[in-house]
Amino acid sequence: MNSDMNETVEADKLKHSCENHQKCMEMIQAVLDGSATADEMEHFKTNMSECMPCIEGYELENSIKEALKMKVEKKCCPQSVVHKIKSNLGIALVLVGMVFIEIKLFHLIF
Repeated sequence: MNSDMNETVEADKLKHSCENHQKCMEMIQAVLDGSATADEMEHFKTNMSECMPCIEGYELENSIKEALKMKVEKKCCPQSVVHKIKSNLGIALVLVGMVFIEIKLFHLIF
């Protein structure tokens, strides 16, 4: 019961509204996907210890990320699909090259 009281006292010390909620949520996403800089990580850690909405936002986003990890099955793309995409890209590049050459020739002639 004493730990419950300590948690209540600690929760009372936290901010209950966040004046930068949108920016904080963007930072939480950067932290969770690993794209946050060292400065952003430091700011995040400091803010997390003071702001209840950010703590709750982080916990929610992290829970969603973990749940999706468990539900999504990773499968390799079949080689036939890879080859088809590569051949289609090759054809598209050749066509783009031909159009570029035609435009250059048009400019040279006229």
